[in-house]
Amino acid sequence: MTKKCLLLIALGLVLSARALALPLWELEGTNNRVHILGSVHFLRATDYPLPAAIMAVYADADTLVFELDLSRLDPMATAELLQQLAIDPRGNDLEDYLGTKNYRDATSMAADIAIDISTLRPYEPWFAALQITQLRLGQLGFDGTWGIETQLTLKAVGDGKDIGGLESLEQQFDALDSLPPTAQREFLMQTLEDAADIEAGLDAIIRAWRAGDVDTLESELLEGLADQPELYDRILVQRNRDWTRQIVGFTKNSKDYLVIVGALHLVGEDSVIRMLEQQGIRARQLN
Repeated sequence: MTKKCLLLIALGLVLSARALALPLWELEGTNNRVHILGSVHFLRATDYPLPAAIMAVYADADTLVFELDLSRLDPMATAELLQQLAIDPRGNDLEDYLGTKNYRDATSMAADIAIDISTLRPYEPWFAALQITQLRLGQLGFDGTWGIETQLTLKAVGDGKDIGGLESLEQQFDALDSLPPTAQREFLMQTLEDAADIEAGLDAIIRAWRAGDVDTLESELLEGLADQPELYDRILVQRNRDWTRQIVGFTKNSKDYLVIVGALHLVGEDSVIRMLEQQGIRARQLN
């Protein structure tokens, strides 16, 4: 199987919502109830309704905490932020970052999946990788508006539940924007390489998801990251460490929480689950 940077790094794990088991944990030994759910950022309308277990922990929660608080995102402010971060202030474009040969190869690989990479030429490689991911998922029928975060945010707003975020949009984008040019270049080229066979590559992950096979999820989701240590550190280790600190704080509160983050953050030696255990808070996976 190919490395999964395309889905797992850029926009998270895309899986069928009709799973029989879920990456869902309950923290033990706290005075309140804190659940942590591995999220599905992009889904299809046909993947609904969501599994009953998700709606059960949603109903139990006083506060929902996502990676980002989508209810507070301002489209104008988001566009301005992207203008600041996604475009090189020195005027370098995508071909400058990639070099002539890599840009030519990237153009060819993008064309193979019906994407015109010239439309992304003004941007830095990390942002081009995100856009290619989103475009490819759209070709396959997946839409962020059907993702768990978007749907549960809409429901929480309607139900009057409290909503929070573990980080700002600027922090999330900066994790990629701050990568050195070589790491950004590798990220984009790997994204393009993975895009062609994305459907086939998801089969093993979907089977593991449905079976609740955490060991297989770990090996599949983390495949390839060992070859990109800077990316691994920026988008996983550093963010997981910060999120763990915040979640420990939630356990000292009287409210009940549902924390929803990408499934990639909940598996492996540097996962949020493992970091919580290192803080003396055990997590029990629910079926």
